Amino acid sequence: MNEYDFSTLNDKEFEKITLDLLNKKLGLTFQSFKKGKDKGIDLRYSSNTNNNKIIVQAKHYVGSSFAQLKHTLKNKEFEKVKKLQPLRYIVVTSLPLSAQEKDEIKLLIQPYIKTANDIYGKDDLNDLLRRFPEVEKSHFKLWFSSISILESIFNNAIEGRTKYHLESIQKKIKFYVATKQIKEANLILSKQKLLLITGQPGIGKTTLADMILFDRAKNGFKIYKVENIKEAEDVINIESEDKQLFYFDDFLGANYYEIISAQKTETQLTSFVERIKSTSNKYLILTTRTVILNHAIEKYEKISHSKIGNRQFEIKLTDYTQYEKALILYNHLFFNNVNHTLFNNLIEKRFYWKIIQHTNYTPRIIEFITDKSKIDCFSTSQYREYILSNLNNPKEIWRHSFNNQISYLDRCLLLTLFTFQRGVSEKCLIKAFEHRLNYEKTEHNQIITSDQFINSIKILLNGFISSLIIMNSKNERKYSFINPSLGDFLIGLVSDSYQERKSIISSVIYIEQLYHFSPERKLIPLEKELQIIIRKKIESNRLFFIKNTKGENKNREIVEIIYLLILYCPDINIDNLVLKYLQSLDLNLSIDVVQYKMEYLLMNIGDNSQSIKYIKENFISIIEALMCATTEAYDAMKIPDIFEMYDHAYLSYSESNKGYKKLIEVMGQVLEHEEEYLIDEKSNEIELEEEIDLIYEKIYSVEDDLKSVLFCSSEIDFEYECKIERSYWLNKIKENIEQTHLAEIESEEYQESYNKIASEKVNEVEEIDDLFCELEYKIGE
Repeated sequence: MNEYDFSTLNDKEFEKITLDLLNKKLGLTFQSFKKGKDKGIDLRYSSNTNNNKIIVQAKHYVGSSFAQLKHTLKNKEFEKVKKLQPLRYIVVTSLPLSAQEKDEIKLLIQPYIKTANDIYGKDDLNDLLRRFPEVEKSHFKLWFSSISILESIFNNAIEGRTKYHLESIQKKIKFYVATKQIKEANLILSKQKLLLITGQPGIGKTTLADMILFDRAKNGFKIYKVENIKEAEDVINIESEDKQLFYFDDFLGANYYEIISAQKTETQLTSFVERIKSTSNKYLILTTRTVILNHAIEKYEKISHSKIGNRQFEIKLTDYTQYEKALILYNHLFFNNVNHTLFNNLIEKRFYWKIIQHTNYTPRIIEFITDKSKIDCFSTSQYREYILSNLNNPKEIWRHSFNNQISYLDRCLLLTLFTFQRGVSEKCLIKAFEHRLNYEKTEHNQIITSDQFINSIKILLNGFISSLIIMNSKNERKYSFINPSLGDFLIGLVSDSYQERKSIISSVIYIEQLYHFSPERKLIPLEKELQIIIRKKIESNRLFFIKNTKGENKNREIVEIIYLLILYCPDINIDNLVLKYLQSLDLNLSIDVVQYKMEYLLMNIGDNSQSIKYIKENFISIIEALMCATTEAYDAMKIPDIFEMYDHAYLSYSESNKGYKKLIEVMGQVLEHEEEYLIDEKSNEIELEEEIDLIYEKIYSVEDDLKSVLFCSSEIDFEYECKIERSYWLNKIKENIEQTHLAEIESEEYQESYNKIASEKVNEVEEIDDLFCELEYKIGE
């Protein structure tokens, strides 16, 4: 049995649920009125002879006291009631009321309250919700003010990180505005099993995903918040009847270079998507910024060819209606309890319209300009100036706090955390910060105390950074930014400051700390002096990988370092250092996991003459190691070009017995990979027999392309035989048609709760002005 405290509703939402419940209970049709100058009327029922036959006042007093409610009724409402002269007066409040307290209210408003039964407290409202479940079902945010529902949700969090995430959602749910997008997103997720949410920074991608997660957890889904595909692979259970929902936030952010460069990552991602789509009870939500997704699809075939490039799974967050923007602003003002003076200042001359209609409006900016910790010190004029400044320069929303609210060494810790893209363990952060502090002590004469890390963490927690315990064998603590916009701000700050770039590069100890400076990202300049610092760190073995690679194939680390030198140090002499690492490669060991980077360094070796000479002298061994790791057609077709770059006769090689055999092996690897890819791609969506022939045609088309490039001047005795027979595809067609039918039924059932959200229409200007007409401060006062 659900018991609600109504804490997730604002005063307007509480009034709507009051209207719905009284209409049901009394069998009447109450009218609602503008909130501001209501003259004591929230709801009214009129007869032919009396416009004010029944008057209802809805008082939303979450976390407040009976004394305040009593004071308001006696000193503000009673005089209004006497002027209205209703035949019947009803009071509805979110406060719990005892029988004695109801009697006191009745005496205060006599003779208009005819009976204590016309006074509804929290318990009475819960009774009505049990009597009228259709009302309960239609108020989305109401569900999340129930202790029993919250316990059920948290019980469906599979591990510590996910539970922490769901608990953080619970704190934010009251701010949420349910839009038609949640219905559309749920429809895509139910039908396609995969939902990709894209949009610009701060537009609400994570918030939409969070609401779906929370809602699905309420409905019994097991929730997994993962940071890479391996984590998801470790916990997915195809055999289990449990509904599993995997959530991968900013999946092309911190993992972007891992996905585009690792030989197997795209295959893992595609394979995992197919495993999700092939089962009736597994689902996946991904979020990413539009610009990153578009760049990845445009530049990298591994991503553009994958399921992720298929826009049928995508929901774009772009335009909110003006009313939705207004509701987001109002909820933040209401639930943050922004002081009355500042709120009235927004009402004055309808200043709120300047916020709502601003071209740079985003939910993230609204969150920022209504944060009590940032605005309580402002006068009314300063507050307006602060709002407009942040709207006009959205990238600057953190500048005031960064420059004025924390110390220099606190800022150093923030910048150290910035170098780790998706957050970092406490152990690594402490070590990296120690190196930054040593640099500050040596170069800037900063006085460092032994407890500087702890002191800075205490200052930064909750205002700038967040922490959580990862529940594993070590119970590690992890730190990350409280909001992605802080990272955006610091990218701009570091881009504009050579001195800060130098401080960061001079103090990094992990290779992963350099990724923000990647020339491929073109976010932060990397001058020659900074490239020299990187080279010296590598020369003296002062750069390490966070992950301990001992015991792994040593070629992986070697290729990673050469790749880093070539990519990050294009303007300085790295020839001797590259040569040293090339000579340490063991060409008898595999380079599978770094195939992309090995290919990159061969094609971008530049004018490093000694390194080029070494590659030429050992070319066949090097190119054959690369060929053994090649599984993609577009990589295989670069092989003749690499031969030409290093002055080796490709034609002679391809016609030799050894070369011919090696190239045939490459073709076999590539075509086998292509067939596996198409099985992953098509097995769970094919529904027409005509598509079977297209699958085979695709494989044989790739075979023809490979032959024309790898054996352009000769006929070869090779015909690839597909491993999967036609009967397999016919069975899949039958299964998929049945699965689509079941998914459509499930989707239709799931949409019922959101139909009201999607169908509501309002007169935006009138409703927005009504929304901001007056705010009665009731929460916690």
